[in-house]
Amino acid sequence: MKAPGSRPPANGNGFVAAALSAPGLAAITFILGSLVPALLSEGGLSGLASALFNMMFLILIATVWGALPSFVFGGLVLAVIQRILWRTHPGAIVYLIGGVVAAGLYVLAGLGIARLSTGAAMFFAPWAAPDLWPNNGVEAWGMVASLLLSGAAAGLIYAGFAKRG
Repeated sequence: MKAPGSRPPANGNGFVAAALSAPGLAAITFILGSLVPALLSEGGLSGLASALFNMMFLILIATVWGALPSFVFGGLVLAVIQRILWRTHPGAIVYLIGGVVAAGLYVLAGLGIARLSTGAAMFFAPWAAPDLWPNNGVEAWGMVASLLLSGAAAGLIYAGFAKRG
């Protein structure tokens, strides 16, 4: 039972599930955004098994590599949400926006670190390293969009856990 004026507790299981799913969701979104048009334009499914294996491997790497930034930025935004809205139980839209904000902060931090040091960017945000970005920038914007979408999805995942209590 919630005491009057008390802050609703954070849902630890929900936060872990959301934070661990965000990097993999970003990889899935980016790969699907790149893979589907390529498969349709080439008209073949011959390399589909290899592509699926590579996709699963990339998702695993992205999840492991991105877990720490996801916990840091997601935790920071969740703490701010709870501090500002401490008397209420925020709805799904608040957590969705919070997930996008957390992902946006990660994108900005990653790009800032990449401008300062390519080596540091490879450890913190390997997608932001300047030598990995193509000249036309379409893939770069696709990566940023996939990170923001994964933040939104992670916010909704957390909202589902928070709603259940």
